[in-house]
Amino acid sequence: MTPAPPVCVFDLDHTLVNSPLDLKAVGREMETFVRERGLPLPQRELRWSGAEIFAVVRTQAPHLETEILAIPQAHERRAMEQAVLEPFAEEALAALRQLGFATAIWTNNDRVVADFVLARFNLLRYLDLVVTRDDVTALKPDPDGLRVVRGRWPEAPHIVMVGDAWVDGIAAQAGGIPFIAYRADAAELDRRGVSVTARITSLLDLPAALA
Repeated sequence: MTPAPPVCVFDLDHTLVNSPLDLKAVGREMETFVRERGLPLPQRELRWSGAEIFAVVRTQAPHLETEILAIPQAHERRAMEQAVLEPFAEEALAALRQLGFATAIWTNNDRVVADFVLARFNLLRYLDLVVTRDDVTALKPDPDGLRVVRGRWPEAPHIVMVGDAWVDGIAAQAGGIPFIAYRADAAELDRRGVSVTARITSLLDLPAALA
């Protein structure tokens, strides 16, 4: 019986592809949406992410789910048309496959955006699994996406997450797997209490970081 492979899980936006998707702007627009509708969203020092706000809506006002999801969907649809590959994304994915890793995407984007971008850049040939927000019960920073990954590889000896944002790091941390930060805002990771296993500024450095 062939042993299960180690698994490398990638975020999508600003990790394998780059687009003008501004997640801070998405979060601000979603925050305005909930406050205008009188939903309690406590003031705090750290900004609310769109995923966190959506979790509040899902819990406290599920009748607004479709309406509030239209906000990130609109941003994502505009951004996907202008997406470009991150430097060396294809080379990194090919190298990991040669090293015996299974590869997966775990993104807060929906399936339409993920499939469009991955097909556009012909990346699906390097990927074994794509997990989108349509596949999970909660978005990053919640670790639910790892439930899907582990369902595919229940015997995987190692799973590692690669991403650019604090939500990726917190999700990895909550799920008990290492986090490799790619061109991430170090100060933001520190503010959020993200534990980082390795930091890379080029995807070409990923095989060495995994080693």
